[in-house]
Amino acid sequence: MAPKRTKKSTIPKSPSVDDTSDNVLNLTLEKKPFKSSKYSTPKKWKNLKQILTLEKNQDFSLDIPTYQNIECPPSIRPQKKYCDVTGLEANYTDPKSGLRYHNTEIYQFIRTLGVPNVQAYLGSRNAAVVLK
Repeated sequence: MAPKRTKKSTIPKSPSVDDTSDNVLNLTLEKKPFKSSKYSTPKKWKNLKQILTLEKNQDFSLDIPTYQNIECPPSIRPQKKYCDVTGLEANYTDPKSGLRYHNTEIYQFIRTLGVPNVQAYLGSRNAAVVLK
């Protein structure tokens, strides 16, 4: 049978003030292998207004995309329709007046409107409809 090993208890030596300051200094002076010396952070970030101003001052050829000349095709999704009275998304349209409305409460309000008021609501969304 092998003799049992006993652990010797060692009390760590308390570091003096000079030892810790040297260790901190050595850590800060070490070169970090994960940082590249070529990397530098930009001095100042530019917002969109500054970018647009710079693009206006420079002459780019037409084949280089900029914020001013980017074009996209029209959306294939149907355009959303909004209530003429509340501005909420409108699922319904009044067949008599042509106003769009959100729910039955708004529909009852539309029924009480006179022709000039309906014309004003239609004019606000540029729907040139003349009611008889």
